[in-house]
Amino acid sequence: MKLWLYKNSEIPVRVQLAEQIMLGIASGDLQPDEKLPSTRELARRFDIHPNTVSAVYRSLAEQGLLENRKGSGVYVRPNGHDPSARPRLDELFHEFRRRAKAAGYTAPEIERLLTQNLRTERPDRVLIVESDPALREILIEEVRSSSRLPVSGISLETFADSPPVSRCIVAAMFDEKPKLEPLLRNGCPSVYMTANSVPASLSGRDRPAEDQLVAVVSGWDRFLSLAQVFLIAAQLDPGSIVSRSTADRDWKKATAAAALIICDQLTAACFPEGDPRVRIFRLISPASLQDLREIAA
Repeated sequence: MKLWLYKNSEIPVRVQLAEQIMLGIASGDLQPDEKLPSTRELARRFDIHPNTVSAVYRSLAEQGLLENRKGSGVYVRPNGHDPSARPRLDELFHEFRRRAKAAGYTAPEIERLLTQNLRTERPDRVLIVESDPALREILIEEVRSSSRLPVSGISLETFADSPPVSRCIVAAMFDEKPKLEPLLRNGCPSVYMTANSVPASLSGRDRPAEDQLVAVVSGWDRFLSLAQVFLIAAQLDPGSIVSRSTADRDWKKATAAAALIICDQLTAACFPEGDPRVRIFRLISPASLQDLREIAA
C-alpha cells in the first residue's frame, strides 16, 4: 500500500499516517503479516521526525493492529484466525452453498438437497451490529441499497443482552468479530464486512481543477477526517477542501459553491437525485456486499 503525507495541512502528519494505515488494514490493502516500512525509511521519505512514525506505530500496536517483531520490523498483526480450530457450523453451511453455486448448481437444487434431511429457514432480514449510531445508519443504508431483505441495526451492547435466535443475517465490520462471535448461535449466519479500498475507489476518477472547491459532508465525524486525509494525500490543496457535518445548521450552504461533493451514501440522499457534483464513497467493500447477497439468495 502506498502512503501519502502532506506536511502543510491542518491535519497533523501523525493523524494522516495513522488513518491511512488503519483503513489500509480494514480494507485489505494491508494484509496480515505484511511488513511496514521502517521508522527511519518513512521519516526519510517524508522528511519528518522518526519519533512521529514511532508514536504512530506504537499507538496502532496498542490497539492490536500492528506488532513489533524484535530484530525484524513492524508488521500488520495477524487476525487471530486459527486454521486448526473447529469452524462454526453455520460457516461450514454457507461455505457449502457458495461452492455449490460456483459449481453451477442453482439455489432450488441446493435447497431440495438440503431439505431432504434438514428443516431450513431462509433469513428474512439483515441485522447490522454497530455501536456507533452515526456509522450504523450509514452501514444500514449501504446494505439496504444492495440487499432485497429488510435491514435494521442494533448496538453490540443491546445485541449481547438479547441476541436473535434465527432468521436473520448478522452483519458487522470485521474488527467486531472477536466481540460478536461468542454471542452468536448456530443457525444464525454472519458476515464480517471489510472496508472499501480508498485507492481502488479513487482510481480513474477525474481530479477537480486547482481553483475548484471540494466539499466533504457526512453525519459521521470520522468520515470527515478520513476523506480529508485521502484528498490531501491525493495532493489536493487543503485550502480547496471544506468539511461539514450534517449535524451543523445550514451545512448545505457550504456546499453550494462546491464543484465536487464527497459524501457517504446516507448523506447523498440529501442532494437532488442526479446531482453531477456528488461522489459517494461507500464504506463497505463490494466483496462483502456480494457475500450478503449470496447468503440472502
